[in-house]
Amino acid sequence: MKKRILIIDDERDLGDLIKNVLIKEGYLVDNAFSLEEAGEKLKFHPEVILLDNNLPDGSGLQYLKDHYDLFPLCSVIIITSDPQESFRLDPFWNGITAFLQKPFTMKSMRELIIKAA
Repeated sequence: MKKRILIIDDERDLGDLIKNVLIKEGYLVDNAFSLEEAGEKLKFHPEVILLDNNLPDGSGLQYLKDHYDLFPLCSVIIITSDPQESFRLDPFWNGITAFLQKPFTMKSMRELIIKAA
């Protein structure tokens, strides 16, 4: 069965690029470009979520923390351009599958998705 992946990132070009790469690899993929849109797209029941931390309508990490009940069976990979690791020390974040530091390669992203799926 094909794994479902939801990409939550406001950078449309990046989201479309990731989506196209993953579709070619046999995944079912959907994009959300804001946290508001993500709420609807979670009905897609993804197994893996690529979640940008810095979105126009809020923090991906805070959204995850506030709506954790929406992500019960998902592996979450946080996409971040913030080189600071201090927020990763909070015990809550230990449940996150991985952090993907921007800029990243498609190879590193694929490796994380394979581990998460």
